[in-house]
Amino acid sequence: MVKMNKRRCNGFSGEVQKASPLAMKNTQEYRDVIAMVKFKLSTSVDYLEEPFDRLANSIKDLWLSEGDSVPGFATKFVDYWSVNDYATFCEQVKQWALDHGEDPFEELRRRVRELILCDKKSLQLLTITKLLNNANDDEKILFAQQANVQQLCNEIGDKDDQIFVESNDFKNSDSQFERLKSLIQAMRLHSNYLVNQRYTRRRLASVNAEKEANFITKPIKSNQTHSYSKKTKAKDHDDELEM
Repeated sequence: MVKMNKRRCNGFSGEVQKASPLAMKNTQEYRDVIAMVKFKLSTSVDYLEEPFDRLANSIKDLWLSEGDSVPGFATKFVDYWSVNDYATFCEQVKQWALDHGEDPFEELRRRVRELILCDKKSLQLLTITKLLNNANDDEKILFAQQANVQQLCNEIGDKDDQIFVESNDFKNSDSQFERLKSLIQAMRLHSNYLVNQRYTRRRLASVNAEKEANFITKPIKSNQTHSYSKKTKAKDHDDELEM
């Protein structure tokens, strides 16, 4: 059986216990596992919906509060954005900050963090939806993937800025915007893994949304002259990549 403190949805502190491979649909063990997994998923939805709506509305408010229509890309996952979409977003943040007496650079960092967290919660909700849809076709999927559900619940209950991905290869991106897109793609890959693969206790990469937002929005230093040596240019490039 799966043990869980039902009074808490933040973290789901219970552990997945090994279930007998001989468990059948008419056994109490099987029914208990299915009921608990469904409870965890439904409670996770309740836990995620309010903060997701708050983040999504905050992003839309960048345009609505200025009397503008929300562009179509702003309601999509960031990994579907183009470079021009991101440039439009940054310009809108700048305009909003100036109109509200805020520092444009600080506001951009805050808004990029919002983008990351909004997509994180949206992907978690999507993961739950896919798991439940798969269970509609075959309930045994939830029995086989109870460890996946436990991992998902642990991630939902962790600190908001903590994000788990399969690897941190996204950090090798050539530009700041590509790094943002690649991070969201890595989050999507992790979501697909939880849906389609049987979870094993292996090491995941953990990244921090606030630190990533700070890096992605870090002003890029421009060269003062074209007479720098290659060695100096390489050093400047390294400086830009420091956290």
